Amino acid sequence: MSPIRPRITTALLAGCVLASASSTAEETHYRASLYLWGAGIEGETARGAELDVGFDTLIRNLDLAFMGALEARRGPWTLIGDVVYLNVSAEGGATLPIGGGPRIDAELGTKGWILDLSGAYRLVERERLQLDLLAGVRRLDLEIDFSSTIPGTRERRASQGAWDLIGGLRGRIVLDQRWSLPWRVDLGAGQSDLAWQALGGVSYRREALAVSLLYRHLAWSFDDDERLDHIRFSGPVLAASWHF
Repeated sequence: MSPIRPRITTALLAGCVLASASSTAEETHYRASLYLWGAGIEGETARGAELDVGFDTLIRNLDLAFMGALEARRGPWTLIGDVVYLNVSAEGGATLPIGGGPRIDAELGTKGWILDLSGAYRLVERERLQLDLLAGVRRLDLEIDFSSTIPGTRERRASQGAWDLIGGLRGRIVLDQRWSLPWRVDLGAGQSDLAWQALGGVSYRREALAVSLLYRHLAWSFDDDERLDHIRFSGPVLAASWHF
């Protein structure tokens, strides 16, 4: 046999191994999540109406809700979509001012959604630490109805929509093969004066399924002449994620 043939065969095998490794590294990995966000809602309208609705009130009066996220990762790049939809009719949890005098309790109806679309680039990939740089957009679309049965008061409505550009960081501290500490912080602005988020907690993963317990705070601030001065959602998150 010619000595050239073994060299050619070896070179071809090496090329196949390298191509296979490159292909594996560039496979697209997905993560789908469904979660329950025990968020209380706090805010204030430009006319002085205030809302402070705890999660216990929301869950008792919930009409419809959906909370979920989907990620697609290829190499160092990740695309992320996250959506929250709420439709709540709660007795209490809000107050209305009467003239410049006392405040009265009011019934509250809240309907709206929050959409996050962002991209991430992996800056650090180590055995115990992962760190991503984030950039994207966030949409808030919220409608709030206040009403009271007390004579002399009338129903009020406040609605707010905003598109904001956001940027931030997210990461994961890996404790062992199953336990980790995920976190995320971001902030931005656009149609709102300021939009920001902070999230962190603990995650347990076994094979393709991960369960996470987190705390999430999401807030917006607006101009004084807007219908809503500010709005905040905050509370614990219980999430189930499937990796495939």
